[in-house]
Amino acid sequence: MKTKVYEVKEVEEALQLASTEFGISEDELIEKIIRDKADGVDTMEVEITVCIDPIEKGKRYIQQILADNGVEGIIEKRVRDNVVELGVDAGDFNGVLIGKNSRHLGALQVLVSSIINKYYFEDEQIVVKVDVGGYRRRHESNLERMAVEYGKQVAKTKQVIALDNLNAYERKIIHDKLSTWKDVYTHSEGEGTERILYIEPKKEK
Repeated sequence: MKTKVYEVKEVEEALQLASTEFGISEDELIEKIIRDKADGVDTMEVEITVCIDPIEKGKRYIQQILADNGVEGIIEKRVRDNVVELGVDAGDFNGVLIGKNSRHLGALQVLVSSIINKYYFEDEQIVVKVDVGGYRRRHESNLERMAVEYGKQVAKTKQVIALDNLNAYERKIIHDKLSTWKDVYTHSEGEGTERILYIEPKKEK
């Protein structure tokens, strides 16, 4: 998480500087005096560090959404290395959270990831995955299964398959699933909603 040492005249100055630089409030920071003032030196070194749990902050954001809609739900947290998974089950409200073509779920993941990662420096960013009612897990399994089927078809027929109407997250799943195949490869062309993923046979050397 974010931490930095400041040379200042007062502790409060260090807190204010870190709050501005980190983009978070002072009550989410804790100070530690590394070097106090001494004779002839009117500055001190103060280490400022984030003092909250960013993942819990992201979890509470989802809880607030449920509460604002008068919905009770369960949020399970799983952390592996630099990957955080938040699984939400809100009963009949799951459909609203997922949205048409999983747009609400995609937006929710972006927001929660932004909330959590603002407490980490750029080179410390973690991967945040939000799932609702197991939808994302099932969707990923279906996409991987589809990738295998199309991969086999391309390898057999040597004919290119083009897939549209996929978002970046869906394209990445297919890319990753076929990335180690010896006889097919994938690539994407186009911009925005017009971007198309191609599965093509590898040329024989």
